[in-house]
Amino acid sequence: MPRESEIISRLRRAAGAGEGVLVGIGDDAAVIKGQGAKDSIFCCDLLIEGVHFRREWTAPGLLGQKALAVSLSDIAAMGGVPKYAMISIAIPGSCSPQFIDELFEGLFELAGASGVSIIGGDTSSSRDSLFIDVSVVGECESGAAVTRRGAKIGDTVYVSGSLGASAVGLSLLENGCRLDASQSRDARSTAVLKHLSPKPQLKLGGALGERRLASAMIDISDGLSTDLWHILDESDCGAVIDADAIPIADCVRSIASSSPAIDPLRLAVDGGEEYELLFTSATENHQQVLALSDSLGVAITAIGNIVSDKRLQLKLQGVLEALKPLGYQHII
Repeated sequence: MPRESEIISRLRRAAGAGEGVLVGIGDDAAVIKGQGAKDSIFCCDLLIEGVHFRREWTAPGLLGQKALAVSLSDIAAMGGVPKYAMISIAIPGSCSPQFIDELFEGLFELAGASGVSIIGGDTSSSRDSLFIDVSVVGECESGAAVTRRGAKIGDTVYVSGSLGASAVGLSLLENGCRLDASQSRDARSTAVLKHLSPKPQLKLGGALGERRLASAMIDISDGLSTDLWHILDESDCGAVIDADAIPIADCVRSIASSSPAIDPLRLAVDGGEEYELLFTSATENHQQVLALSDSLGVAITAIGNIVSDKRLQLKLQGVLEALKPLGYQHII
């Protein structure tokens, strides 16, 4: 069976680029040249029950929010601002009217908080699984979209937030842990909530694009190692990442302290569905990046540098070792 990346490569070769297409297949979103001061950004994400989520694991409102959040994160990764969304859904008979109402309540709640208008979509029936397809249209200043292919040798590699929590949350869900609205927020519930209800870095992505601070950017959906490799592959360069600098979520460290089988570093490096932003920026922009972090209240950490050697390497206890892209990969 071909991997997702192999299918995307085939489609990319076959599609070519039409008039006005600034960025086509192969990035977080497509970018179309606008007529005025703005370019348009388009993306879509399909969530399939049994592949991306399980109804028994999540409240329907959180599922609705996540369905929109993953597409909003793609717009943020292009340095854009989301404006409109269209929602298509295929509903099995096992979904109650209340479940669907609550799912859309969550979706509309996040849309309102993000300044996004829901303008249409489609509904259909499904034999046994729930399908949710979200398309989002955003915008950026003309020529300012941030792609995966702009990293330059000497650039600093940055990541927002902290990593590893979503992967731990998924593992907890697989082992029977569920969110309880009445329970106090502990490390386990924090990790589960990170997986079920990710928060796209919209303000940071838009600010990086507007101020043209990011030379390349991607959101972490498949894992730091895999998503950074996408940037390196598109930018024709390599990177050295400092293991000690990688921001590991506090809840991951807390859970790992009583679970020796958990390796916090590996989870932070390879764990997917974080929806934090991974970007590169010229070294002379460092103080501006730190100032942006302070002004937005978003943690941004420098974790390495772009190098000419076209490999991804991890500096661990002073020794360089190959860092393989071992994040999530769809098998189709």
